[in-house]
Amino acid sequence: MGITTKKGDKGETSVLSGEIVSKNDIIIHFEGTADELGSHLGLIKVMLQDSNTRQFIEEIQTILMKLIAHVSDSKNKKYFFSEEETAVLEKEINRLSEKLPKQFKFVLPGKSILEAHIHIARTVARRAERMFVAVNSERELCPYAASYMNRLSDYLFVLSQQDYI
Repeated sequence: MGITTKKGDKGETSVLSGEIVSKNDIIIHFEGTADELGSHLGLIKVMLQDSNTRQFIEEIQTILMKLIAHVSDSKNKKYFFSEEETAVLEKEINRLSEKLPKQFKFVLPGKSILEAHIHIARTVARRAERMFVAVNSERELCPYAASYMNRLSDYLFVLSQQDYI
Protein backbone atom coordinates (compact mmCIF):
# COMPACT_ATOMS: atom_id res chain seq x y z
CA MET A 1 0.00 0.00 0.00
CA GLY A 2 1.33 3.41 -0.95
CA ILE A 3 1.37 6.52 1.19
CA THR A 4 -0.49 8.61 -1.40
CA THR A 5 -4.25 8.60 -0.88
CA LYS A 6 -5.14 11.70 -2.94
CA LYS A 7 -7.86 12.46 -0.37
CA GLY A 8 -6.27 15.82 0.41
CA ASP A 9 -6.07 17.05 -3.16
CA LYS A 10 -9.05 19.36 -2.63
CA GLY A 11 -7.61 21.05 0.45
CA GLU A 12 -9.15 18.93 3.17
CA THR A 13 -7.73 16.32 5.49
CA SER A 14 -8.88 14.21 8.38
CA VAL A 15 -7.64 14.52 11.93
CA LEU A 16 -7.18 11.68 14.39
CA SER A 17 -10.78 11.97 15.63
CA GLY A 18 -12.00 11.30 12.07
CA GLU A 19 -13.26 14.85 11.57
CA ILE A 20 -12.61 16.31 8.11
CA VAL A 21 -11.09 19.79 8.26
CA SER A 22 -9.55 22.29 5.89
CA LYS A 23 -5.80 22.06 5.50
CA ASN A 24 -5.91 25.72 6.56
CA ASP A 25 -7.62 24.88 9.87
CA ILE A 26 -5.79 26.03 13.01
CA ILE A 27 -5.55 22.39 14.11
CA ILE A 28 -3.51 21.57 11.02
CA HIS A 29 -1.38 24.70 11.50
CA PHE A 30 -0.68 23.65 15.09
CA GLU A 31 0.13 20.07 14.07
CA GLY A 32 2.51 21.28 11.38
CA THR A 33 4.26 23.65 13.75
CA ALA A 34 4.57 21.02 16.47
CA ASP A 35 5.95 18.61 13.86
CA GLU A 36 8.42 21.29 12.73
CA LEU A 37 9.47 21.76 16.37
CA GLY A 38 10.00 18.02 16.75
CA SER A 39 12.25 18.05 13.68
CA HIS A 40 14.29 20.96 15.04
CA LEU A 41 14.63 19.07 18.32
CA GLY A 42 15.85 16.04 16.38
CA LEU A 43 18.61 18.14 14.84
CA ILE A 44 19.55 19.50 18.26
CA LYS A 45 19.52 15.99 19.72
CA VAL A 46 22.07 14.66 17.23
CA MET A 47 24.33 17.66 17.82
CA LEU A 48 24.38 17.30 21.62
CA GLN A 49 27.30 15.59 23.33
CA ASP A 50 25.52 15.06 26.66
CA SER A 51 23.57 11.79 26.59
CA ASN A 52 21.23 12.85 29.43
CA THR A 53 20.21 15.98 27.53
CA ARG A 54 19.77 13.95 24.33
CA GLN A 55 17.44 11.59 26.23
CA PHE A 56 15.50 14.52 27.69
CA ILE A 57 15.07 16.05 24.23
CA GLU A 58 13.81 12.71 22.93
CA GLU A 59 11.25 12.60 25.73
CA ILE A 60 10.08 16.07 24.70
CA GLN A 61 9.72 14.83 21.10
CA THR A 62 7.56 11.95 22.35
CA ILE A 63 5.42 14.35 24.40
CA LEU A 64 5.01 16.58 21.32
CA MET A 65 3.61 13.58 19.44
CA LYS A 66 1.11 13.07 22.29
CA LEU A 67 0.28 16.77 22.12
CA ILE A 68 -0.39 16.55 18.38
CA ALA A 69 -2.67 13.58 19.03
CA HIS A 70 -4.45 15.50 21.81
CA VAL A 71 -5.17 18.47 19.55
CA SER A 72 -6.20 16.13 16.73
CA ASP A 73 -8.58 14.15 18.99
CA SER A 74 -9.26 16.46 21.92
CA LYS A 75 -11.99 14.33 23.48
CA ASN A 76 -9.89 11.16 23.67
CA LYS A 77 -8.69 10.99 27.30
CA LYS A 78 -5.71 8.76 26.45
CA TYR A 79 -4.02 11.85 24.97
CA PHE A 80 -4.69 14.05 28.01
CA PHE A 81 -1.80 15.45 30.00
CA SER A 82 -1.30 15.32 33.74
CA GLU A 83 0.61 17.74 35.92
CA GLU A 84 3.56 15.35 35.74
CA GLU A 85 4.76 16.26 32.23
CA THR A 86 5.00 19.93 33.16
CA ALA A 87 6.54 19.15 36.58
CA VAL A 88 9.35 17.17 34.94
CA LEU A 89 10.00 20.04 32.53
CA GLU A 90 9.97 22.59 35.37
CA LYS A 91 12.39 20.49 37.41
CA GLU A 92 14.84 20.45 34.50
CA ILE A 93 14.38 24.20 33.92
CA ASN A 94 15.18 24.81 37.59
CA ARG A 95 18.23 22.52 37.47
CA LEU A 96 19.62 24.26 34.39
CA SER A 97 18.75 27.71 35.75
CA GLU A 98 20.97 27.18 38.80
CA LYS A 99 23.98 27.58 36.51
CA LEU A 100 22.80 30.83 34.97
CA PRO A 101 23.67 34.35 36.15
CA LYS A 102 20.92 35.90 38.29
CA GLN A 103 20.86 39.09 36.23
CA PHE A 104 18.62 38.88 33.16
CA LYS A 105 19.98 40.17 29.87
CA PHE A 106 18.80 39.90 26.31
CA VAL A 107 20.59 37.21 24.34
CA LEU A 108 21.67 37.44 20.74
CA PRO A 109 21.61 33.92 19.29
CA GLY A 110 24.68 32.75 17.44
CA LYS A 111 27.44 31.85 19.89
CA SER A 112 27.55 28.41 18.25
CA ILE A 113 25.66 26.45 15.62
CA LEU A 114 24.03 24.30 18.31
CA GLU A 115 22.99 27.32 20.39
CA ALA A 116 21.51 29.00 17.30
CA HIS A 117 19.49 25.85 16.50
CA ILE A 118 18.19 25.75 20.07
CA HIS A 119 17.01 29.35 19.70
CA ILE A 120 15.26 28.47 16.44
CA ALA A 121 13.50 25.62 18.25
CA ARG A 122 12.61 28.03 21.08
CA THR A 123 10.93 30.44 18.67
CA VAL A 124 9.07 27.60 16.95
CA ALA A 125 7.92 26.41 20.39
CA ARG A 126 6.55 29.89 21.08
CA ARG A 127 4.68 29.86 17.74
CA ALA A 128 3.31 26.39 18.52
CA GLU A 129 2.11 27.69 21.89
CA ARG A 130 0.28 30.58 20.21
CA MET A 131 -1.38 28.14 17.83
CA PHE A 132 -2.29 25.86 20.73
CA VAL A 133 -4.01 28.83 22.38
CA ALA A 134 -5.87 29.51 19.12
CA VAL A 135 -7.08 25.90 18.91
CA ASN A 136 -8.07 26.06 22.58
CA SER A 137 -10.26 29.08 21.85
CA GLU A 138 -12.26 26.93 19.41
CA ARG A 139 -12.33 23.65 21.34
CA GLU A 140 -11.44 22.94 24.92
CA LEU A 141 -8.04 21.34 25.34
CA CYS A 142 -6.35 19.92 28.41
CA PRO A 143 -5.09 22.77 30.64
CA TYR A 144 -2.02 20.72 31.61
CA ALA A 145 -1.05 20.58 27.95
CA ALA A 146 -1.25 24.39 27.84
CA SER A 147 1.09 24.59 30.84
CA TYR A 148 3.54 22.26 29.13
CA MET A 149 3.53 24.38 25.98
CA ASN A 150 4.13 27.48 28.07
CA ARG A 151 7.20 25.95 29.76
CA LEU A 152 8.77 24.43 26.66
CA SER A 153 10.25 27.67 25.31
CA ASP A 154 11.59 28.44 28.81
CA TYR A 155 13.37 25.08 28.83
CA LEU A 156 14.90 25.73 25.42
CA PHE A 157 16.06 29.17 26.52
CA VAL A 158 17.87 27.89 29.62
CA LEU A 159 19.29 25.00 27.59
CA SER A 160 20.73 27.47 25.08
CA GLN A 161 22.56 29.26 27.88
CA GLN A 162 24.45 26.24 29.22
CA ASP A 163 28.24 26.32 29.06
CA TYR A 164 28.42 22.98 27.21
CA ILE A 165 26.30 24.28 24.32
